[in-house]
Amino acid sequence: MAGRFSFSVPGRRSPSDPWFRIGTLDVNTTVLVVLMSVATMFVWAASREFWLDLVLFPSEVRNGQLWRVVTWPTANEPEIWTVLTIAIFWYFGREIEGMLGRNRFAWFLSILTVVPGIVGVLLDLPQAGLRPVEFGVFLVFVAEYPFVRFFFGVPGWAIGAIFLGIEVLQLVGVGNGRGLLFLFVTLATAALVARSMGLLQSVPWVPRLPLPSASSGRSRRAAPRGRSAGRTGAVVEGPWTRTGAPPTALPQPPPGPSTSDQAELDSLLDKISANGMDGLTADEKRLLNDLSKRLRRH
Repeated sequence: MAGRFSFSVPGRRSPSDPWFRIGTLDVNTTVLVVLMSVATMFVWAASREFWLDLVLFPSEVRNGQLWRVVTWPTANEPEIWTVLTIAIFWYFGREIEGMLGRNRFAWFLSILTVVPGIVGVLLDLPQAGLRPVEFGVFLVFVAEYPFVRFFFGVPGWAIGAIFLGIEVLQLVGVGNGRGLLFLFVTLATAALVARSMGLLQSVPWVPRLPLPSASSGRSRRAAPRGRSAGRTGAVVEGPWTRTGAPPTALPQPPPGPSTSDQAELDSLLDKISANGMDGLTADEKRLLNDLSKRLRRH
């Protein structure tokens, strides 16, 4: 029984080895993303305020909360479509990871998250959930194996074209031009990175870009400079160094959230659960952002 729940790290790692093992479960990059996505569904049920800290709110990113550019795909809500999205990502993600290896697939997903995340900030388009990343991984698989047979013997390229056409029609039908641009940026990023990593040989019209090596040590060499800069012993001059100065009134903390704030937040989250982020108007998205900031201060 103890071995079933043990934690271990492979000694000599090859590209096909997992990052670590939990009992008999090999946790590679695909499984790690799946576990994180499933965990955030429990976070959504336990603390919606903390869950909102993972969502890509462009105004919050511009205020310095840069982690949102990375965490937005893991902000998943507990619903059946989310489970299907995670299952599709797991199935096709492990195939792509088998071709690229653990490290390169981690880089692939990182770029596929950060580049569209930056575009979402520039477009002022909030994002949450694994769906865009999963769609990019799925279409890369289809482009790599265009004639693989799916259900009813339909080839992969036809399935990819149908799914892409449905996505485009939905966005065009609701007049979501920014969402359409975000979709194309996500798919273009997936194609460029996959091609640059040696995939998509059958589509030579996709350019290959030079990518940095995953084993680069530049960040480690730059670290000592930051640490030495943080060890200075200078005393910052302030009101506590003055003599005879009248006491300065301390700023009062902002008022905590009211019952109506919590009710409004719950109503907006219920609307997101029913219709997704695109179901909110621009005013409702701003209100959701304000309410989440107010609750975090409390």
